[in-house]
Amino acid sequence: MKTMVQRERFGSHLGLERIGHVCDALGNPQEDFRCIHIAGTSGKGSVSALLSGVLRRSGFKVGTFTSPHLVNYSERFQVNGVPIDDETLEEVVGRAEVACKEVESMYPQFGPVTEFELATAVAFLYFQKVQVDLAVIETGLGGRLDSTNIVKPILTVITTIGLDHQDRLGSTLQEIAVEKGGIIKEGVPIISGVQAPIAEATLKHIAEEKSAQWRSTKDVPWVGHGWSLAGGNLTFPGIGSVRTGLLGTHQLQNAATALMALLELRGLGFTIPLASILEGFENVVWPGRLEVVSRDPFILLDGAHNEEGMAALAESLGQLQHEVGEQFTLLFGMLNNKNLDLLDPLLPLAKRFVFSQADSGRLPAMQPAVMVDYVRSQGVEAVGYDSLSEALEDAVQTAPLCICGSLYLIGSVKRIFRPNL
Repeated sequence: MKTMVQRERFGSHLGLERIGHVCDALGNPQEDFRCIHIAGTSGKGSVSALLSGVLRRSGFKVGTFTSPHLVNYSERFQVNGVPIDDETLEEVVGRAEVACKEVESMYPQFGPVTEFELATAVAFLYFQKVQVDLAVIETGLGGRLDSTNIVKPILTVITTIGLDHQDRLGSTLQEIAVEKGGIIKEGVPIISGVQAPIAEATLKHIAEEKSAQWRSTKDVPWVGHGWSLAGGNLTFPGIGSVRTGLLGTHQLQNAATALMALLELRGLGFTIPLASILEGFENVVWPGRLEVVSRDPFILLDGAHNEEGMAALAESLGQLQHEVGEQFTLLFGMLNNKNLDLLDPLLPLAKRFVFSQADSGRLPAMQPAVMVDYVRSQGVEAVGYDSLSEALEDAVQTAPLCICGSLYLIGSVKRIFRPNL
């Protein structure tokens, strides 16, 4: 959509002033519905999908705002799992754009409204328009200064924190945790699925300062029972045995975080039947995250793009290798702002690499030749293609195939194969 790409990704002025004024101009639609606010380096999308699915099956009208999208921009704005329709999207974008231009005119000192701030306003308007019972709102980047942070949630959730976007959020886990912890609100319960001790300690300190009731998956004796291509299993106190359709050991942690959030919502007065939890978890779909899109040939999509995601992918491929019977060919692409050592965890697992460009439309892709040289220097077979279609044609010849490295790459692959994927 044209109006979405005309704005800059980041503003020159960091802060919530712009989005605050935009929402004021729109009548503060974010105050007309209850919401759950979710931040984290990895896992927030999976937790959002789990919560949204269960709440929908519990009879609630649920809005979900996530980013980025894979194929269509409308994927970011969903109600009960259905993306916003084109006509409504045009309408709410138009209203939001008018408010953005008004704010830019009245408050030039804050600079232009960003692309994500506009998207945030669109989500708020849409959820107000259709009168959702509850909205699951993901941060875009960080938390403290993220445009979604003007909401007043009934519950906050912070998933795994790792080193990512260090140019924006800080160079250490503690600094990044401070930014993520900026979504913790006075007196609002906080659910933590954070793994790193320094990050969790930082968040716990923020929660204490804000009198926010602290709940951590580390403080509950839940048990993960492993996973396979059929899904994962865990036992959680107060709920019992649960199967999740999401693949990977890390998804058991995300499932535990979501279950803890659901128990907290029950405590806040929401009626969430056990059957809705079991059905929602087993049937959850989160595209582009260890997503099996073909069994013959075996093709797996995963949008891992940071250290934590790549480590989780490597662990998952190690297990899947035993199930499918051989090593994977990896079709890989990443943006130029990433480090080549991001590839390191995958090197021992790859039959061969096929590199192509992960085109974001905004940030430059790393050139395939650069990645080819790096991997060959490590003694692993690699080829590169500027054309993604040619790369796919080559890579699928030596399936099983895992396509990974960037959500932008995954989105491009889905567009090429649509509607088959």
